[in-house]
Amino acid sequence: MHYILEIHYQTRQNILRLLENIPEAQWTVIPSGHRNNLLWHAGHVVAVQQLLCYRSSKKALHVPEPFIKNFRKGSSPADWTTTPDKSQVVDKLLTTAEALKQDYANGLFDDLPDFPIAYNMPFGIQVKNFRQAVIFNNTHEAMHLAIMKTFWKNIRSNKTI
Repeated sequence: MHYILEIHYQTRQNILRLLENIPEAQWTVIPSGHRNNLLWHAGHVVAVQQLLCYRSSKKALHVPEPFIKNFRKGSSPADWTTTPDKSQVVDKLLTTAEALKQDYANGLFDDLPDFPIAYNMPFGIQVKNFRQAVIFNNTHEAMHLAIMKTFWKNIRSNKTI
């Protein structure tokens, strides 16, 4: 499990590094034909990790509910009444990854039963327990990192995606 959590942390570092190399004004640009922007993708991976790994395990979240509301599956910047704090999103990228590693090391997820209800995930699979949640989450976050890279590439070249 240590290696799986290291992959998660490295993916978060890659997302952070990408954002650090993009002017903040570009974080809220929604490319033509899309519903979301770079800021949403960064917040979304945090929200989904919290829901999959913590809420599904009946553990307390490390982010407030308004954060989850802004970035949960199906949400969009079009739903925001105010733009979420960019520094909070950036902070949560690493602090929630670090918290997951620490919580796991401290035994927070030891001896958990399978989830009462398996979650049907995209890609045609189900998530039935904490370990599967973390593994699926890594795939999910890598996919969003790739989308973010594509968004930035196309924003830079002024192309539509």
